[in-house]
Amino acid sequence: MKYLINVLSFLILAPFCFPIQNANAASPGELKTTGVYLNEISVGSGYAWGTLKSYSGNLALYPGFLRIGFNMNSVAGIEGARSQLQLALEPFINSIAEPTADVETGMSIGLRYLHKLSAPLYLFTEASFAPMFLSIKSTEQGAAGFNFLDQGGVGLQYKMTRKTALFTGYRFRHISHAGLSDRSNRGINSSAILFGLSWLY
Repeated sequence: MKYLINVLSFLILAPFCFPIQNANAASPGELKTTGVYLNEISVGSGYAWGTLKSYSGNLALYPGFLRIGFNMNSVAGIEGARSQLQLALEPFINSIAEPTADVETGMSIGLRYLHKLSAPLYLFTEASFAPMFLSIKSTEQGAAGFNFLDQGGVGLQYKMTRKTALFTGYRFRHISHAGLSDRSNRGINSSAILFGLSWLY
């Protein structure tokens, strides 16, 4: 438990270790200042599915998340308005529908890279990891408890206005506790389709 608290504390405080500044970004990738600064807040949901060896049915869940994005272009040496690298914090509560009514909850930290395809449309790739609590018991992970959720994905962001955008994407998900708990650790793989709304700053 002490380890989990330390990890969560680090994830919450990590963005504040950089010289974060506010900026009025007109579009993803448009560098307005130096350092790391808040430039996007999103809400999203979707559907995720996979299989569990201990059940005849499939794993099914409905993600719910808040995403907080920080522009890192100047730190990464990215110039111009066509590309953007984001540091993202994403607290989530995912409602498990199958095999039983349960929950996944935690907070991920990761990176998203956006590249302009046309004036309103951006392609992005992303990767993240999250300390999380999984409330179901399974052959793969044993009893309910602490795990990590690793995710990688690709998607599209469409700017509706100067300050709002829609996004959709696919994520591959892997749940494991990395051998940090004294129980089974075969891993649970699943896929997710996500969508949401972003406010740009």
